[in-house]
Amino acid sequence: MARIKHLSISPVSANIFGCDWPSESLPVSIGDSVSVADVSSIIAETNFDLLSPLLISESQIRGLQNIRYALVREFECDDTEKPAEDEKSANILYSLHLGLKVIRPCAGVFQVFHYDLSQTGSRLPRGERNNRGTIVSDCETLNSIRWTDVQELANLGSSILKVLKTPSLPISQAMQSLEIGYRSEFVNSRHLLWVVGLDALFTSTEWRNQGAEVAVGRIEDFLGAGFQIYPPPEDPWQPPVLSLTLHDALPDIYKLRNHLAHGSWPDKQWVGKVCRRSANGLEDIYYGTVLSEAASAALRGCLKKILAEERWVDLFNDKPKMNTYFASHGLFRERKRSKNECNLS
Repeated sequence: MARIKHLSISPVSANIFGCDWPSESLPVSIGDSVSVADVSSIIAETNFDLLSPLLISESQIRGLQNIRYALVREFECDDTEKPAEDEKSANILYSLHLGLKVIRPCAGVFQVFHYDLSQTGSRLPRGERNNRGTIVSDCETLNSIRWTDVQELANLGSSILKVLKTPSLPISQAMQSLEIGYRSEFVNSRHLLWVVGLDALFTSTEWRNQGAEVAVGRIEDFLGAGFQIYPPPEDPWQPPVLSLTLHDALPDIYKLRNHLAHGSWPDKQWVGKVCRRSANGLEDIYYGTVLSEAASAALRGCLKKILAEERWVDLFNDKPKMNTYFASHGLFRERKRSKNECNLS
């Protein structure tokens, strides 16, 4: 049976009108047969109208017709291998989609289109779509993937694909918590999920290695007290950001988690505390929402640092090794001695 060339593409949320991507530098290799590339030529040959039963609206079809950049996997197979290869493509491209979520969250829906390159004339790809779209935080509503993000994905891509092969490992669980948080419309749910992601990395089930105090100390030790929750704007037209460091936000991130998890109301001084205006300038953003955004920023910052170096991947995927490392920094939970014990000593 003849082996035919195929192409799987997953669109990338880039602003094609203000895009800073140098076209002469594409495609950018992410791994074996996987890249970020300009796919406008194959999109121009695609008849998306025939896929309309899979789509929600005509505006989405028009959006697909404007796709320019995508995550791409190339492969060869015969007809009997096609379903397995399509599934492999979807898994690989979804993993890289999660990697982009770590680097720069953008609104949108994960979708994959598989092309048989032996076709001639109008192309009709095999399509897959995840209808649970990304609901970004207010501070991320203007985000689109930039050239620096593509370069960062190229550096982290092999590590992301390796880590996500085993869903039970701590780093995979943290990335899934990040993703599920971005599917929720409710700030409380998002906040809890993102703190669960931090706990998956920095704590474990033993008493001495769990609790908010342990987590806060370890996260700050690893990421740095001065880590900026809101990075400075990259464009002069963007509004100024709130100045907030990890050191200032992290204790309150965990305090809010405790309030939510144990059914109590947040601290009185937080109620009605307006921190800034929304990205559209029409709403007030309260401190609780800022803490939710800070939890996401801290989790993404930790994941980026971990994925960038194999030594950190090995450390955080091995709970005993991780706990030993932070214990050497004095970051573990100790039982407080009672007055009787102190008198006896």
